[in-house]
Amino acid sequence: MSKSQSVMPVFSVDDFLFGHDLMDDPDQKSYFDKESNSLHLFKCQKKSVHPVCPYCGEEATRTNGWERRTCQLFPIHGFSVFLHIRQRRFKCANPHCSHYTFTLETPGFKAYQHRSDSLNIALFALSIFFSDTALSLLSRQFGLQVSRESIRNLLSHVEIKDEPDIDAIGVDDVCLKKGQTYYTVIYDAHDHHLLALLQGRDGRELTEWLKKHPKIKVVARDRASAYASAISKVLPDCAQVADRFHLLDNLLEYLHKMIQNEVPGTIFVEEDKILDHEPKKEWLPIRYDPALLDSLHYDDTPPVDENGKKILFIDKSASRNQKQYQRQAESRKKKYQKVKATRQAYFNKERPKKKDLQERFRISNATLDKYLSMSEEEVEKLLEITPYKKRDTPVNPYLNRIYKMLKDNVDPPLIFAYILHQGYQGSQISLENHIKAIKENNFGGKVSKVWNVEKHYSETIDTIKSNAILRYVTIKDREKMKYTKVAVYYSKIKIKYPIVEECENIWNEFYKILMGNDPNKIDEFIKKEKETKIHKFVEGLKKDIAAIKHAISSAISSGFVEGGNDRYKLVKRTMFGRAGQKRLFDKTYAISIIMRTGIKASELIEKWIHEDGRIKKEMPVF
Repeated sequence: MSKSQSVMPVFSVDDFLFGHDLMDDPDQKSYFDKESNSLHLFKCQKKSVHPVCPYCGEEATRTNGWERRTCQLFPIHGFSVFLHIRQRRFKCANPHCSHYTFTLETPGFKAYQHRSDSLNIALFALSIFFSDTALSLLSRQFGLQVSRESIRNLLSHVEIKDEPDIDAIGVDDVCLKKGQTYYTVIYDAHDHHLLALLQGRDGRELTEWLKKHPKIKVVARDRASAYASAISKVLPDCAQVADRFHLLDNLLEYLHKMIQNEVPGTIFVEEDKILDHEPKKEWLPIRYDPALLDSLHYDDTPPVDENGKKILFIDKSASRNQKQYQRQAESRKKKYQKVKATRQAYFNKERPKKKDLQERFRISNATLDKYLSMSEEEVEKLLEITPYKKRDTPVNPYLNRIYKMLKDNVDPPLIFAYILHQGYQGSQISLENHIKAIKENNFGGKVSKVWNVEKHYSETIDTIKSNAILRYVTIKDREKMKYTKVAVYYSKIKIKYPIVEECENIWNEFYKILMGNDPNKIDEFIKKEKETKIHKFVEGLKKDIAAIKHAISSAISSGFVEGGNDRYKLVKRTMFGRAGQKRLFDKTYAISIIMRTGIKASELIEKWIHEDGRIKKEMPVF
């Protein structure tokens, strides 16, 4: 044992794993490796074991040496835990047995496994909801040493067999990369778990799959013609159920075009009257959400630099680039140079007479004494702008806040709104000028002339979007839009634009038929609307009339298909789009089995975990 290893007591987890107290076992030892932060447990098989060959049942009488193996357990407090097992290898007494030697299995640890059964079950369950790489990286943070390939192999051991006796399915298309790679997904209509993930969406793969499942009686699908043709070709007696959601969505597209053609994109209402033309916009202050203004917290304490020194800033409306400020800066610079030269001439080794310096620099005796008595800090301050006392104005208590907000890169329009929100009662023009002056003189850059306003319609004008009108026409529960502008002016909108009422009647009639229980009423709808503005939609209904009638009379819909697609998207995104078709299907299948049938991850791989000997290649199917 190295210096980095120290003896620790055995943890009680061994009682659970082996069914007896290992503290009393003289062959049990443990140590903690500080370098790798890992706990190592040692287990030696007891001598009182009576071996029976697991292959033929014959009791062995002779040993054939020892076998050593290491298995990883659940981490404890973030430390990796390894169990080192030393067990005897026995000779089988049966000369006709297929195995000459054998070892007895340790409960909870199968042969050729590097992890305990319970750890494998946990990793398997997590691998369904994580990508292999992400789970491997996450496991390391908890002290579990497992590679991406090991996690990948857990799911690859589960073999998914076909179900030829299935009688009702749902079909739809999903994408791996939008606009590039598409798959056809098939779900069980009873428990909604995934059955197949086929390449493409042109119906060819679906045709071959349907040939192997002749017992299918019902298929829920969207309105894709490729799927309809494939189903009719292979299973002509099968009842195809069109998706009610897609039927309503198709009608919605036609109604949207009808409203778009005859109703302006934005309707303007002023004094309860719908205007014929768009009104002109006015320049109004930029509006901000009061909650945003309440979230800002700035006080009027003076701003300080990193050293805690008070910052002096310019809040005058004049710019530093103006000639007046440039002349003042040049005068300060000349005076600074004159004072430096005077002090340097006087404090040199020769120490000239003051009268000579007065004549040389053309200054009075009092001025010379003043220059010589100045400290170095006072000399350097000659270059700074002299802060004059400010006039008492309503904006003064807010100047420090303005500077600190600009320093934090807050937009000037938001600063203006915030100061007004804080209770400023002075002139807004004065406030605008001070914000602009502090910005330009202390932080550089120009502020546009219209920085604080934007064009808005007058506050007396209400605007209504045509999309909001369509939503109100088709919404099932209008109470949800009770307080919207559309609801307030809807009666006037229908009078101004008759097409809105026409769309409302079409939608209500079709929705009532589709959600009813009399499929023959769809024929009356087709006959009534075949010459109207939705005649193309009606032609589509006639081509798929059998599936639509089944959608009305059948209790099955494609809702479970859309739910399955959501699970597919979840798996696809957690795998970062790097999975192939087989891997993507395995994960989606496993997650749909667990979520839709109630089977636990431990049950899904139960026969694999509890099967003696090597890991089986053929896994159970649920």
